Amino acid sequence: MSVNAFLSELKQFFINSFSDPVYQDGVLYFIIEELPNPRDSGVFKILCGSTQIALDAVTLDEPGVVIANELIGLHAATIRKYPYQKIEYVNIAPWAQEKIEARMARIGLKI
Repeated sequence: MSVNAFLSELKQFFINSFSDPVYQDGVLYFIIEELPNPRDSGVFKILCGSTQIALDAVTLDEPGVVIANELIGLHAATIRKYPYQKIEYVNIAPWAQEKIEARMARIGLKI
């Protein structure tokens, strides 16, 4: 393989990695994808591996965490169906992570 071909493949790998993230089986993901407009808003997603469990529009402040916690409660039975060994947070502030974990504990989800 030539150097140019290798660099081209490497470039494509990085482009694909950023545009299409790879989610691992056995991992419960809580993700906020920020939107440019309106400012301080985004989409909250719950995934187990690459399977999307729930999503909703949120603000990136305290009321947004309330919506996220409501989603967790609404989809608790579905979350329980997926065997996850760990939890990953993507673009979620530490204070919001604590509130999510407290909600999970209250409804009996594995943390």
